[in-house]
Amino acid sequence: MGWDFIREGRNKPPVDIDEILINVRPGETRIALLGQTRLCELEIVRDDGRSVVGNVYLGRVEKVSRGLAAAFVDIGLGRSGFLALAEARPPEGGGAETGDRISDYLNEGDTVLVQVSRDPRGDKGAKLTTRITLPGHYLVYAPGLAEIKISRRIEDGDARARLGARMDSEAREGEGFILRTAAAAAADEDLAGEIGDLRAAWAAIGESRNTSKPPACLHEELDPPLRVLRDGGGRKIKRVAVDEAKVLAEIREYCRQSLPEMTAALDRHDGADDLFEAAGVEEQIERALSPVVALPSGGSIIIEETAALTAIDVNTGGAGKPGGREETALATNLEAAAESARQIRLRNLAGTLIIDFVPMRYRRDGAAVLAELRRAVAGDPRLPHVIGFTRLGLVEMTRRKQRRPLKTALMNSCRACAGTGAVKSPVTVAIEALRRVRREAAATPAAAWSLTAAPEVIEALRGPAAAALEETEARLGRPLRLTSGGALPGEGFGIAPAEAGGNGEDG
Repeated sequence: MGWDFIREGRNKPPVDIDEILINVRPGETRIALLGQTRLCELEIVRDDGRSVVGNVYLGRVEKVSRGLAAAFVDIGLGRSGFLALAEARPPEGGGAETGDRISDYLNEGDTVLVQVSRDPRGDKGAKLTTRITLPGHYLVYAPGLAEIKISRRIEDGDARARLGARMDSEAREGEGFILRTAAAAAADEDLAGEIGDLRAAWAAIGESRNTSKPPACLHEELDPPLRVLRDGGGRKIKRVAVDEAKVLAEIREYCRQSLPEMTAALDRHDGADDLFEAAGVEEQIERALSPVVALPSGGSIIIEETAALTAIDVNTGGAGKPGGREETALATNLEAAAESARQIRLRNLAGTLIIDFVPMRYRRDGAAVLAELRRAVAGDPRLPHVIGFTRLGLVEMTRRKQRRPLKTALMNSCRACAGTGAVKSPVTVAIEALRRVRREAAATPAAAWSLTAAPEVIEALRGPAAAALEETEARLGRPLRLTSGGALPGEGFGIAPAEAGGNGEDG
């Protein structure tokens, strides 16, 4: 890819989702969102791990922690949900500057209405908020917000003014609305119909609250295929392909009632090839699990996920541009900014993210890279916030957490490396095993000792660690019997007393 193409591409709008593929199999449903045939987002739903984000619960406060400025709320999920002070405050209530405390709003034993904003993860319970929002296709209903907000992606001034005036006349006291991007093309009757539906849903929650005992689920989010269509459907979607008749029928009925313009895009995939295979999605999923992503110019980005943050490192890969080092750095960084935004959404990376771009000398080049990164993340529904360059020259950004990262959804931690991504070298294991032999021999005298380890560890004992083996045998006063155990993991070994005699080599 040439530099001129990259420079011209800077002002292009973000790639829109134009195709949705829904693959249904026993125990699992996969939903792929594609833009120009490239996989932009993947959601995996399994019967044993359904998301509860968006569900509304009537909970009971189990504990109020002044130290954490939070409350732990039983919502019936087995683990208590976490309700931080900022999420317990009413929209027009106090703030951090007022010195309020969590006990100003909640006490142990209180009943509280909450919504899940992030799924339980690891040893952490669900993240909760008392600021309930009910999403529709065109807008989000926010009872208690008393404010009208309009999507940043609606840039036309006339459209923003029209929508603002329309919602000002529609909103009742204490109601708030967030206008989504799709609202720009909505007719007044479409907006009015959806507002009526969302008000009815809120009224139903209120009625259930009066008749339910905590913990109780009062409102469930739509099933994932329907939710994806509600949040991302519209006239820009050219095709929604489903490979299961029952799910397609449910989607068709939903579209008939709520998204009639989507009905023509629905398609039943019943070909001989698997839906994802036919669209090239399986191959793209495999690539999304690799830490290294190639860039068109020959450079690459390396993605490292940790518990605290995600780091993305940009490399030129030796690629050169006619303009020299600075031109190469800028061109590579512009490519990396666009690809990083895509990978962040595809892999569902969230929390704090750090990008280490190739160093650039000129401030204008840094500004261009930031502009490209902000352009590339503009279409991400998780609302990434690009903060900017730190003093160390790293770009810092954040992205809202909701569901599990793709890697967590598809992979388990490596048993051999305990999730670190690395294992001890054969030499390290060999020397560790010899230390253990000396300790065992000192504690339990025996006529001889045997050591069983993986073949590569035995080879290390006969090669790079031979001097350590010789010293150990000298301390033992006899040869150490070595046995190659092919079934042992690389870091495992076994030590046991043995009968005297033999040449110390069993295999």
